[in-house]
Amino acid sequence: MFKIFIMLLLSGFLTTALIASLHFFYGMSRNDYVNVFDRIAASFYEALNYYEYVFFDLIFVLFFAGIIFCFLLIAHRYIRYFVKIEADLKKMASGELSKRVEVKENHELGHLATQVNQLIKQLETTVQEERISEQSKTELITNVSHDLRTPLTSIMGYLDLIQRDQYKDEVTLRYYTDIAYDKTKQMNTMVNDLFEYIRTKNPKLVLNKEEIDLKEIINQMATHFYLQMKEANLNFRMSLPEHEVKQTVDGEKLSRVFGNIIENAIKYGSDAPHIDIRLNQLNEKVEVEIRNYGEPIAQAELPFLFERFYRVDQSRTKDTGGSGLGLAIAKNIVELHGGEIRVTSDQAGTAFYVTLPMLKGH
Repeated sequence: MFKIFIMLLLSGFLTTALIASLHFFYGMSRNDYVNVFDRIAASFYEALNYYEYVFFDLIFVLFFAGIIFCFLLIAHRYIRYFVKIEADLKKMASGELSKRVEVKENHELGHLATQVNQLIKQLETTVQEERISEQSKTELITNVSHDLRTPLTSIMGYLDLIQRDQYKDEVTLRYYTDIAYDKTKQMNTMVNDLFEYIRTKNPKLVLNKEEIDLKEIINQMATHFYLQMKEANLNFRMSLPEHEVKQTVDGEKLSRVFGNIIENAIKYGSDAPHIDIRLNQLNEKVEVEIRNYGEPIAQAELPFLFERFYRVDQSRTKDTGGSGLGLAIAKNIVELHGGEIRVTSDQAGTAFYVTLPMLKGH
């Protein structure tokens, strides 16, 4: 297009020069070679006068040709980029979500290309989250099925022996029924924990919050676990501030958090005589530390400790009837309160830290 425009300009210039040259040589033959420069100027002047209308018509045509050329050039600039964007979008629509629209910083449509890329990135993130969610649901069903199958098999096995009178005496019968009952309680714990996990995983869950003294919750938990602590030859060492530590929390669910942590401390910390509970007030935060002095957890295990169905010690957890959901439930509840839960483990003990935002004015 640009070459055509240049050719039109050159054609007009060469036409005028040719007409002026003809007048020049014609004038020289009639006036016996008078001043050459005067004849050249006169020839161009005569050519312009003679072809005055033709010349201005040519200028007029060239002017509008230039306008049309600029319009086509701009249109070509936009259309070419639109075609490129369309081609990139077709590739994305075919499944190439990693593809991105080329962004030209100096182009008027560059902002549009940037917005399209951001939209595709959000779409890719959504698709990835849906895949993870679907995979998570599949893993949940698989884990639940596996964990429920073991006690269910035991229950059916012992009840089948009882049904067919395959026992020696009443003592054996009582032994079979006790095992079936224990396995039933284990299944009940798993099912209840599963429902609780699903409920606490819902970010829209409404907490029944009220202003509560955290010291009171901790003391209640210590009383609740008194018998279990005594049977395990353990005792609590409490380090609580003298003043009240008021927080707006769901007392029932927060008690579940501390209860799950203390249960783990009793199971895995019976090698030492103490379980320490400390309540600390930090900058704009309140932190509850629960520490046991059992065998340390391997550092490689710590990042997965709050994942559902994750067990550091498979055999010990199954023997004690754990569902593998306790710490996952605790994490969900703490996060619903806007807090954080973490764990450290070394030769100085295994400590769980529950951090909550401090109530304003306290």
